[in-house]
Amino acid sequence: MSPFNYYAGWTVTCFSLGDQLLITLMKLRLRCKDFDLADRFNTSRGTISNILNTVISALHEILFDGIATSVGIPSQLKCKGSMPKSFEDFSSARIAMDATEVCQDVPSDMNSSSLAYSHYKSRHTVKAVTCVAPNGALVYCSDLYPGSTSDAAIVEHSKVLDQLKAGDLILADKGFNIYDKLPSGVSLNIPPFLSSKGHFTKEEAKLCFKIGRSRIHVERANERIKNYEILSHIPSQYRHLSTKIFQLCCCLVNLQAPLLKEIADKYEMCQ
Repeated sequence: MSPFNYYAGWTVTCFSLGDQLLITLMKLRLRCKDFDLADRFNTSRGTISNILNTVISALHEILFDGIATSVGIPSQLKCKGSMPKSFEDFSSARIAMDATEVCQDVPSDMNSSSLAYSHYKSRHTVKAVTCVAPNGALVYCSDLYPGSTSDAAIVEHSKVLDQLKAGDLILADKGFNIYDKLPSGVSLNIPPFLSSKGHFTKEEAKLCFKIGRSRIHVERANERIKNYEILSHIPSQYRHLSTKIFQLCCCLVNLQAPLLKEIADKYEMCQ
């Protein structure tokens, strides 16, 4: 008996679950075309589509809904237990926050097309907010929003701040001017803006360096997410799965070796 309720309404019996997982991972990591996968595995494009739609949704339910969402953002106490040296100036930091964009086909609807156009990327995109803990683990990723949506609007609508408590600190870049949205007692550190003189003071320059050294980990995590080639351009036939695909890729990044060598070394010592 199959563990899946297949997307197309009929059960795939010609491939083992292992092979169906392999097909799905090849799609995510290499962005193989459906007809290419059909040719490689000697089957029809309909079977490939049925597998991909089904297994992506199943993996998302297990890894994202079942683990990432239920665990949530680690407490400040847990974060301090694996705090790297780069965060020594921000010992109360709980997350570093950033936004990332994913290209998509131009929506056929005129209004949707306008909303999806990102002036920053000069193309049609969808955007998400991601957060990493100080140890480099991806601990939050929002749904995907139209590319024109501001970072602050995504933070507010996704309710990620509801997971934070008084005493927590967020590190972010200048696009996250969300001071008016912070829960009581939660702090935000973003780089200072240039003064009218056109340059930073010595203290402001030091602060920029310290924040950049700490929050670079979320940018490195986003780079790992983008290594899943399907996110270089999500095909129109899988647009209905865009958010699940993105969030699943985030979960798969956490299954890789730790992002920080310092954390990886500690992990090896515990083995």
